[in-house]
Order: sequence, then C-alpha cells, then structure tokens
Amino acid sequence: MYPRRSHRDHLIPAFALSVLLSVPSFAAKKPPKTPTGTKVYAGASFDIYVTHKESKPFAQTGWVLSIFESTVVVHHTRKHGRQLKGGRVEAIDADLLDPSMWQVGDFDGDGLDDYRSVSQITKKGCRIWATQTWLPDKERFTSSAKIAYQTDASGKPVKTCR
Repeated sequence: MYPRRSHRDHLIPAFALSVLLSVPSFAAKKPPKTPTGTKVYAGASFDIYVTHKESKPFAQTGWVLSIFESTVVVHHTRKHGRQLKGGRVEAIDADLLDPSMWQVGDFDGDGLDDYRSVSQITKKGCRIWATQTWLPDKERFTSSAKIAYQTDASGKPVKTCR
C-alpha cells in the first residue's frame, strides 16, 4: 500500500510555486515593444522613432506648428537594460519625420552620443535646433538649452539666425 498523503503535502509545492512566481527576480521580464512610427535614426546605442500627431497654424505668423510624439530606444543601460523614453516634440515649419531634421553626435564633449532636432525653420531657411544630452549617472536624456545650435539655409552653423 501507498502511504496516505495529507492535505498539507499538496500545499507545500503550491506554496513554493506561488513564491517563485511572485518574486520579481525569478519572473521573466518582457522586453519593451518596438515603438510605432518612422525610424529617423538608428545607431549603436539608441534609435529614434517619430509619429506625427497634429499640425496647426502658429499664432498670426503664417507658420505651422507641428506636434510629434518621439520615442528614443536606448539599447542597453547598466541599471535598466533596454529603455524606451517617449515625449512630445514640437517644430515650427519643420517635418520631423524627415531624418535630415535630426542630428546625433557628442554635443557636450563627454564622449557619449547626444541628439538634436530642428525646432524651427525661419522664413529665410535658418534652422534652430533643440539638443538632448545623455546623462550617464541617471541613464537618460535631458534637454540641454545651454547648447545653442543654429544653421543657415545651406546647413552651415551660424551664431544667430538673421
């Protein structure tokens, strides 16, 4: 004859299984989904995706304000692995779905890639750029208003747009 099992014998494996599944370190992490939109930049450390949300007249100037949703996919960080950061990006008379409206490089001199996008194209064709720099200690991008960058209609950097 087989030894008789008590109801407690069934509880122990069920309890152990529930503990294993409830502990985050044992649970499988789902990788973040690939964002939708146009991929405007693909690089070794991050990609940028953009989706157009809306366009509307900007004040009484004759310019058009376009609103985009951007998603930056950082391929790997030390603390968090793969990261997705979304945000709203606005541009006056610029189509941010065009990859030429984006630049990637080390704009703050720290050896890490940053990115910028055109925030406005003036009537004379001058481009005003908004820069995002990588903060390695926080493992994220942040706006860097102190890095002013403007180009004339031919793409040559200028001090100011006139």
